[in-house]
Parts: sequence; C-alpha cells; structure tokens
Amino acid sequence: MEEPGLSRSAASTTVGGDFPELLGFCARVEALIAELLLLSDRAPLQFADRRFDSILFDFRYLDSPGDFESRVEGNIELEALEDQLRESCGSYMQRFFSLLDGAVTYHEELCNYLNDLQEGLYVHCTLDHVLENNCACQLLVESMALFGCMILLMEHKTSGLLRERLLVAHLRYERCFSYPNLERMCELCRRHVPSLATSASSGSSVFSPDIISIQKPEDLLRRFPFPEPVVDAVITCLRNGDVYNNIRFYPDPQHRTTALSLQGGHLYVLLFYSDDILHRGLAMREIVDRFFKDNWMVPIFLHFSVDLLVSWDAYKEAKLSLVSCLSPTSIRDISLQHYTKVTHFLADLDIHIHATNKDYVLDNSLSLLSVIRECNFTLRWLFLHRMTSDKKARDLVISVGSSQQVDEGTLLQLLLKTAKLEFEVKKLHVELLKTRESMWYEKRRDALECIKDLSQNYLGTWAASCKFKNKTLKDWLEHLSSELISLNYTSIGSCGRTIHRVLSTLKDIEMLHQIKESVQVKQGFSKIHKNLHDMIKTLNLNHEAINILSVITDAKYAWVYLTLFETLLKKNISQDPSETKFLHTVFLKFQSWLSAPLQRIKQCESPDLHCISTYYSSKFAAKIFAVLDVIPEILLKTSTAVDYVNIEQPTHLVNRINQEALQELMQMDQQLCQARHATKLCIISEGIGNMSSNFDDLVNLNLGGWLKKAIKKELAIQLERKLKCLSSYGDMESNLNSLSNFMVSQMQRMEFLEDVLHIDGSSIWQETFTTVLEQCAKKEFLELMACTQKSANAVKQLNNVYSPSTFFGGHELLGMRFFNLLELCVGQAGLACLDSLVHILIKHNMENTVKSLHSLVDPKRYEDLTKMDDTLGPPMSIPLMGWSSYKQMVKMLHSAWGQLVEKLATIGQLQLVRTLISFKLRSSCKIKANTITSAVEVLVSSLYMHKGVFEIGDEDETVRFFLHIIKEQQNFCGLFSPLQVIYISEDPPMFLTRLLSLFSISQLPRYVLDVHLGNLTSPLKGSTADFSAVIIGLGTILRQFDSFFMTQYIQFMVQYIRTAEAAFNATTDTPKGATPEAPKAVFWLMSLCKYMDISRDIVESCFPASALAILQS
Repeated sequence: MEEPGLSRSAASTTVGGDFPELLGFCARVEALIAELLLLSDRAPLQFADRRFDSILFDFRYLDSPGDFESRVEGNIELEALEDQLRESCGSYMQRFFSLLDGAVTYHEELCNYLNDLQEGLYVHCTLDHVLENNCACQLLVESMALFGCMILLMEHKTSGLLRERLLVAHLRYERCFSYPNLERMCELCRRHVPSLATSASSGSSVFSPDIISIQKPEDLLRRFPFPEPVVDAVITCLRNGDVYNNIRFYPDPQHRTTALSLQGGHLYVLLFYSDDILHRGLAMREIVDRFFKDNWMVPIFLHFSVDLLVSWDAYKEAKLSLVSCLSPTSIRDISLQHYTKVTHFLADLDIHIHATNKDYVLDNSLSLLSVIRECNFTLRWLFLHRMTSDKKARDLVISVGSSQQVDEGTLLQLLLKTAKLEFEVKKLHVELLKTRESMWYEKRRDALECIKDLSQNYLGTWAASCKFKNKTLKDWLEHLSSELISLNYTSIGSCGRTIHRVLSTLKDIEMLHQIKESVQVKQGFSKIHKNLHDMIKTLNLNHEAINILSVITDAKYAWVYLTLFETLLKKNISQDPSETKFLHTVFLKFQSWLSAPLQRIKQCESPDLHCISTYYSSKFAAKIFAVLDVIPEILLKTSTAVDYVNIEQPTHLVNRINQEALQELMQMDQQLCQARHATKLCIISEGIGNMSSNFDDLVNLNLGGWLKKAIKKELAIQLERKLKCLSSYGDMESNLNSLSNFMVSQMQRMEFLEDVLHIDGSSIWQETFTTVLEQCAKKEFLELMACTQKSANAVKQLNNVYSPSTFFGGHELLGMRFFNLLELCVGQAGLACLDSLVHILIKHNMENTVKSLHSLVDPKRYEDLTKMDDTLGPPMSIPLMGWSSYKQMVKMLHSAWGQLVEKLATIGQLQLVRTLISFKLRSSCKIKANTITSAVEVLVSSLYMHKGVFEIGDEDETVRFFLHIIKEQQNFCGLFSPLQVIYISEDPPMFLTRLLSLFSISQLPRYVLDVHLGNLTSPLKGSTADFSAVIIGLGTILRQFDSFFMTQYIQFMVQYIRTAEAAFNATTDTPKGATPEAPKAVFWLMSLCKYMDISRDIVESCFPASALAILQS
C-alpha cells in the first residue's frame, strides 16, 4: 500500500500546548523518521541491479556532468534503460527528494529557533524556562535527539552510494540543479567514510539489521550541528534530572537504569554533538554510573539499538568507564542473576494467573505490580543483551543461559505468561475503575448488615441464652452503623478518615474478653473488617496503576524478537491450539511500538497522522499475520479428522438395534476423538475472536477477511496437491471416484468450519474450487499454446482417449456415465473449464488441418484439379468420362488421405466429446439453476433478434464487455451447439470442396452399409475406423467458411452419386456380392446433413428424387 507523502508545513504550523513550536518540531521529525523507514523498506531493486550501473551515477557526476551524459546520449540501449528507470522509480525518487528537503529544512528552522531561544527573542519563554518546564524539556530533547536518530537511521538503512545515486538520478530527470537546499541535501546524502579500523570483538548476528553500528558517528552528525550552548544545557539536564518522571514507576534502585533508559538513549545521541564530553573520564564515569552501569545495549528509537561496547570503542575514556563497570566477570554475574530468576518467575506467574480475579487484584494490587515489574526488568535485560554485537559478550551471556537451561523457548514462555498476567491485571483494573462507586456502596451495605446482625442476634435483646447480652456494645455498634450510613463516596478524604476511625474502634471492641471467647461474634467482626478494608482499597483505586503498567510493560525494544519467535509460536500453536486464546496478549504488549512514534504527531494534530499510522499499523499487522499463518493449515488438518457423515454405515436407517451391537454402534472412542478435534477448532475460533476484539481500537486487522483468504490459499494448495497426485497414476475412472469422495469430504469440512468460525464456508469452497479449476485450465492452455512436451494430467489423458486408434474399441470410454462422475468431481465450473480446453484442442487441430489442405494443392496438383474441374463440368451434369475420372484423381491423391483421415477423425471425436459436455452442462443447469438458465436463454434470444443493432455498436467497449459476459454465461449453461461453432477465421484453401469430395469418395470403399444397424461400418474385423467422427470432422471444416462451400460440397457429392449410379447400372458384369457406391455416398451425405443441421431447403435443392430413391431402396 502506498501511503501519501508528508505535509511538513502543516505539521509545523499546528499549535497545541504551551510550546507549540517545539511540539511542531517533534511531530515533524517523527514524520520524517517514519517516511525514512518506509522508503528504506521499499528501495527500488533497479538501484541494486548491475544492468542499470551504466546510468546510475554518484556525486562525481556533479563535478563533470557533461562527461557522464555523453556516455548515455546516442546509446539506444542506455536510453531505453533510462526510460525504464524513470517510469518505474520516478515517484520513489520524488518522495526521497522530498524527504531530504524536509530534513534539511527541519534542521535549519530548528537551529534558528534554538538561536532565538537562547538569545531571548521569545517573550513568553527562554532557554532556562524551557529546561525548567518538564514538558518543554522533553520536547526540546526529542526535537534534537530524534533528528540525530534520523541521520543515524538513514546511514544504517540506506547506504551512502544508494543515497547519492537516488539524488543524482532525480536531479538529472527533473533538471533541478538550482534547487535552494541542494548543497545541504548533498551533504546529507554524501557517503560516510570512516577509518578502516574496526573492533576485533564485534561480530555479525541475526539482529544486525536492528542494531545501529556506525563508525565515527560524530563526523556524520556534525554535518548538521546544533548550537553548542543549547547542546551543553540539554546534556546537563539529561545527566542530572529525570526528564520523563519514570523513576517513580521503578522504586527499586536496581531498576534505575531501566527507568532512565529512554533518557539514556537521547543522551547517547546528543553526546556526539558535544566536543569533549566523550573524552572526559570523570564526566563519562558519572554518565555510565547513572545510565549504563549494568547494561550496554541502548534503544534509541523504537527497536533500533546501539551496542556501547562497539559504538564507544573509538572513545578511550568512554570505553574505560564502561568496561570498569562491565568487565567479563560483571557481565557473567549480572547474567546469572537474571537467568536464575526465570524459573522462579515462571512458577510464580502460574500461581498469579490461575488466581487472578477482581478480588485478588483488589487485595494484591501492589504485589502484582511488583511481580510484573520484576519480570519485565529481567526480560528487558536478557532480550537486549542476547543480541549484542560484541561477540565475546554475546557468547558469554548465552553460555550463562545455557548453563541455567534457559533458551529462546524458555524466554518465550516467560514473555507469554508475563503478557497474559499483564493483560488480565490491566483489564481487571479497568473494570474495577468503572465499577468502583457501586462496589464501594456494596461493601458498605455488607458491613452495615454484619453490624446489624451482630447487634440484634448476638448482643441485643434477641440474643439466645447461649449468647451474651451487652447493652453498651449494642449501642456502640449502632453508633458505628450510623457513622457508616453518613459516609458519601464523593467525599473521599473524609470517608477514609471515618473508616479508619471505625476500624480502630472495632479493634478496641475485639479486645474485650467476652468477644474473644465467642467464635460467632469474632467471625462477624472479621467480616466487618474485610468490608471496611475493601472500602478503603476501593477509595484508593485510581488510574495510577494503569499508568504504571503502561510504563513497566513497554516491550518495543524487543520488536525484533517477534520474528525470531515466529517459528516457536507456530510450533506451540500446532502442538497446543489453546495458545491462540492468549496470543493477543503478546502482541498487545508491543502496542507501544505503534503509539510511541505517533505520540507527538497526535498531540500536534498533524495531517500526517493518517499516513504514518497506516505505515506502522501495516508493519504491526504483518507481524501478527506471519504468526497466524499456521492457523488455516491447523484448521483444515484438524477438521479432516472429524467424520461428518458415515455413508457406509447409514445408522439413521436402522429400524432395530440389538443390545449386543449397541456398544459397537455407539463408537464411543471415535466420538471422543472427534469431540476433542472439534474442541480444538472451537478453541482456535475463540482465540481468533479474542485477537479481533482486542485490536479493534488499535489496528484494523480485518481478521475475518484475512482468515477467508488464508483458508482459500491453504485449501487451494491441498486441492492442487490432490489433483496432481490423482493425475500421475491409475486409470481415469478410479481417479474420478477417489476425487469425488475427496470433494464431498472437503465440502462437508468447510460447512463444519462455517459453524465453528462463523464464516461463509460454502462460499469459500466454491470460490476456491472454481479458482483452482480456472488456474489449471489456464496452465493447460499455456501448455497447449506452447506445444510443450506431453504431460500426464487429466486433459492430456482425455486427448489420448480421443486418439482414433482407441476411440471405437467396443466399450464405452467417454459417455454419460463418465460425465456424470466428472460432474460430481468438478461440478459445473470444471465442466466449463474442460469445455474451453476442448475448444482450444479443436481450434488447434482445425488450424493444422486447414494448413495441410493449403499445402496439398501444389502447382502440379493445382493443374490436375483445374483439368478435373473442366472434365467433370458443372455439378448438375454427369461427366463425359464417367466414373473413371474420379478414380484417377482419387488414386493420384491417395498418399494424402491417411493423414487427413486422422485429423478429421480427431476433430470429430473432440466435437462429439464437446457435444456430450454441452448436453451435461445444459441438463445440470436446468435442474440446479433453472431460473438462471431461463434468463440466459431469454437474453441470448433477445440478442439474436437485435443482432444488427449490436453489430453496429461493436466498437463500444461496454457493448463488447456485455456480449462477452453473455457468451460466457451461455457456454457455462451449455446453451450452444458445438457443431455450429466457428473456430477459425481463415481464407479457405483452393479447391476446398473438390478436395473434400474426393476425400469422401476415397473413404467410401472402406465402409459397408449395414441395413440392420443403419450405419456405415468397416468390413474388416478389429478395425477402429469410425465413420461418424470423420463425417463430423469434415462438416466442421466446411462450417468454418461461407455457407456456399457447404452447398457446393453437397452438389459435388450429388454429382458423384449420379455418376456412380449410372456407372453401376451400365455395368453388366458386376461381381456377385459387390456393393454399389451410390447408396453409401447418399448415406454419407445424409449423415453430414443430419449432424451439421443443414436446412431442409438446401437438401431438397441439391438432392434429386433419384438419390432419395436410391437410399430408400
């Protein structure tokens, strides 16, 4: 998805808060970073393709542009590459250019603002005022530090060569060499060339793309410096203060570096803008002691981190300060401290998770927050430092984990359980805050009832003889009751003091000797105590706990681990589908990855909010879908184990069941297994529902649409695998039976999933099945068009069946039974796809046949055929030379008839198959969709009635599209006759009708007219020659051209019939048993007219009465 570009000026002028200028700067720099990340993820492949190296230039082009342009000018190949690059990458280069312009403009305006600020040009604020104001100080720090982050990310994500090439290419194509900010933009894009010395201890890892490792970053950042007094003042503020007020969320001193981690990331960047702090040992020792004494992996923006052991390697004082705190022994001890807590945390989390409810959260709020804080502290340290770039440190940290049997799987379990507890505690806190007033009054009512019960039943006049009566205590309790009644929830301060006074009074009462000896009275007092304490806890409920949770549960630093844990999560889900029920809690833990880079943009109400949030949301959703990708496969695999309908044992038809067979008939084990599989499906459905409901306000996942697409994709893979498996072995009928059972089970499975997942399973099945069939048909079509080598799929098997040598072998190969079975497997859509493929085969064979007829008429045969036409005379006459002229010409072309028979027979067989398919389509549609079929018939009839009108409007695209759709529907419903279809549009061969008439005459001796069968049959035993296929193929050839050719062919054949009859009657020495040719020729011609649906008028005009009499005799 292509997001729109940034609107810098609008963001910069938006006013919000007490410091609108600083807020605008922060919003702009967050937008610039988002645009940089987006563009770096979508860098054009052309700039890495060596084919384009000849037209991609770096900054050397700016020194002598003429020399470089001369290489391209006049070179047709390079100019074509330039056009291709401009067309494909023009919009990307424009966005990159806008990013550069926005960055340099931002720096210029921010520097002007800072200079004005320190010079006191703003009446309402000065630099000291900004630094003293907590909110303003945060904005000032972010406006400077995030710009430095952007420069570091640009160097990290896009190489200097790529930046130079992008900028030069844009300048060349847009001819904007005089752009105002061009020099500063070139400075931003220029390659950073540090010294060749590198740290010997650094090594690459799988986390390298997310760890910024740039040598001499100060040289890169000082290309765009900030005023030194401002930098020094900001660094001093960061070194000594708590800019983000996070220390209050981490009361344990051991967590101090985590509390200041955000501040420490900004300080890391700003130190490179200072001239000497990195080289001052005392200052760096103070900084390390406060921010980095127990950690060296520092996130500076989202999940992008720096490794201080590598980054500070070139700064002696900084490295010494760091190493003094983080020696190998210290690293080992810190690692061991965190790893040993993991097992304890896992057990502790299980206890809290199983006990968590509203009362538990109300009673143990502080302890739950403490557990969550400790777990997150350990997770943060282990996640960050297991991905360090320093090889020795990384190996040391991982080796300690291995010794404690803590690996990625264990850390994932800790992450999952921590996220689950966080989610439950936060959700219950929110519910408690919503209902705290009603809960408070409920607790007060329970306390008053307990006091009343004690006063009346144990201490008052109603007290039984076994109880004691004490008028003073009764009055005292009634006084306490009146005090509780007077309490009002809105007066929180006075309520708290009153409740504490009541509790103190109750403790004094409990000290009485009589109270201590009465178990019932003591129990009553304990209930009152419990309700009063709950009232105090309810009064103390506020949003502070939610704020604490939002800070201590932040996990955006571990975003990269979602990719690392993807395989483990998929494996866990496959083994235990119940993992999906709480999978949403893991991703909710990373929601700060979405909110953090949008915080200032939202506050500023920038118009860039939509496009930037869309970018981050798409990245977030991609991570979720990458993990959920395994669910469709699990769904289909699990649903396969459910036996939907047992066709072989129709127990619903049994009228009587014997007692001995009842146990076997109940199939308890099988039903238990199916119930377990159905439970798994329901659990997965619940997990998907949780994921969808909890992300509604965060990311537009559209899990319903995604699940449909994913199931379609997985279902298509299984269908293709099944079709491929069936087409590779076995005979066609057994394969079709197997495929039919498979299709029925698939359809039932999708119907079952429809009820469980609340999706339209039947629609998904139909759409997927139709798509797979269309893709198979398209693949087959491409193979046919490319004339590829023979494959073993079903259509090619049908093509083998069409072979004239096997088509008429005494048993049915393709008939209605076969197509009934085929329809059960592939349905209407499959039959329609098969029909389209047979259409292609017919067209291909037609083209080859017409081509061979063209080549048959060479110059010599052209002369012979011309002479023969002259000899035979007009069709209505009898040749002077009689029958001998036909024999001579048939003999001359004898060598060509064999190939022509095969080709015409193939065409005829394909036409017969297509006729069967058309009949099956039409009959099925009449039964299953009679209304649609009738509507299509009416439309087609209407089109034929208005044929002339539509022919005039053929140039209209809408009309053409409408006609195309109607044609598709007509074919789908089988409302066409294949024998009337025009397959090719070519010029007819010369002497077409004469050649085909001679061919027909040459084939007549091969057949005998069987009066019992009413057909032409071959007298040779075992012959495979099929008369019907040949005559249909011949008629199809004639149908492709003007109707004149069909009429002329009939006339030529009638001329032959009259000539043959005359010759037969004139011969007196006819051998005994000889069959005259005239009746066979008449039957041949009448069969052609019947198959090709030739009108009766044409038949009567061409057939003389004598020819019909011959047939009748």
